[in-house]
Amino acid sequence: MQGVELNLLAGEDVNLLARCQHGDRLAQRALYDRFHRKVYGLAYRLVGHAEAADLTQEIFLRVFAGLKGFRGTACFSTWLYRIAVNECLRFRRSARPTPDRLAFEPQSKEVAPGRRLEDSEVLDHALQRIDPSLRALFLLRHVEGLDYKQISEVLGIPISTAATRLGRVRAELQRILEGVVQGS
Repeated sequence: MQGVELNLLAGEDVNLLARCQHGDRLAQRALYDRFHRKVYGLAYRLVGHAEAADLTQEIFLRVFAGLKGFRGTACFSTWLYRIAVNECLRFRRSARPTPDRLAFEPQSKEVAPGRRLEDSEVLDHALQRIDPSLRALFLLRHVEGLDYKQISEVLGIPISTAATRLGRVRAELQRILEGVVQGS
């Protein structure tokens, strides 16, 4: 794995990944501890509270099962996000919509300084009205901080398509949010 960019894994963490690939349970636990909050947060925003915890566990089962095949041609975090997004979208396609799943669930009670909880909840509600694949793109860019190249790798789309779709989701969110403001 020399010369492989592992993004959020650096230095001794490359050793951690190698140990995980060889089935070391303690290393797998350490990798899980390092990334489970980000994966859970993404799952929460894509599938909702009721399913996020179980889906996070399923995502990590797939990650650990597929680690031996990870060759480092992409950043580890990109590879992880790709599995997470694919699992969330697969889950949404296979699950029948229920009133609970369609209900708005706030992202978190923790809000960045200077930002009102109501604003956060309004944005979360607007995001729930966006197509899940477009929502994933928005979350990868604006919540997870991935660049266009990483997003294109995670979603398996050209960079230009990622940029175009991100513009579309921003416009759709603006339309939804303007409707909320006008309605209040």
